[in-house]
Amino acid sequence: MTGALLFNAGCFAQVLEGPLDKVEAAFERIQQDERHGDVSLLALDPINHRSFSNWAMGFIGTSDFHARRFAGIGASSGFDPSRLSGDEIHSLLKELAIEEEAA
Repeated sequence: MTGALLFNAGCFAQVLEGPLDKVEAAFERIQQDERHGDVSLLALDPINHRSFSNWAMGFIGTSDFHARRFAGIGASSGFDPSRLSGDEIHSLLKELAIEEEAA
């Protein structure tokens, strides 16, 4: 399984990629974990190729640059992932992963 995880303003957004049974099992573990609240599934779509094939589970967002960038995301959406579509979160994480790999 591959994917990326974003944390901002006390909220997480995550993209999981892999075989459906493994993605569903991982999502079920996340839902059952008492540390997580208000878990929402924004999208569950088949893909032709992985966006995060080089990331076992990359965490994006530790640099000062990303902190500034996420502040803008938080301001525009309150970083309420339910106000962002699954496609918007996927695109954001993919763009950030490409930037991180290039650094």
